[in-house]
Amino acid sequence: MLRRQFIRRGGEGLSLAALASAGLLPSLLRAEAPSDAWPTEAFHAEQLDRARQLLFGSASAEPTDAILIEAPDIAENGRMVPVTTTVDLPQPRSLALLSDENPFPLLALAHFTPAVAATVSVRVKLGASAKLIALVEADGGLYRATRAVKVTAGGCGG
Repeated sequence: MLRRQFIRRGGEGLSLAALASAGLLPSLLRAEAPSDAWPTEAFHAEQLDRARQLLFGSASAEPTDAILIEAPDIAENGRMVPVTTTVDLPQPRSLALLSDENPFPLLALAHFTPAVAATVSVRVKLGASAKLIALVEADGGLYRATRAVKVTAGGCGG
């Protein structure tokens, strides 16, 4: 058995080495440091204002209709609520999706490049009926959109 495991693992290592040398591995699998540090503290913040401050500082967010949050009006299962956020602002850089009623308000964070469409689809866990808040950094400003979602069965330990 040891010989077979050795041969299989050796083949896997050679495959990974070939992909890495061709530059085809995602940057997370490579040994290099990411360009921006992951905001771990923001994901562990227990207050909405604290998570927002850790992500965007003291910048005020301007309400806009150019951010569309698609989510069900009533979610029967708070453990898996589908949310799609589409941004129609010039030069979007990042999107943070938050909930005002979750124990940890920051639900998702995405960074955009000019090469991709500014659309994010995720399934989030909502502990109770809440307001979803999308904060988008775009064109040197901070923009905001909200959407209410009623949850009939909570997803955060209820």
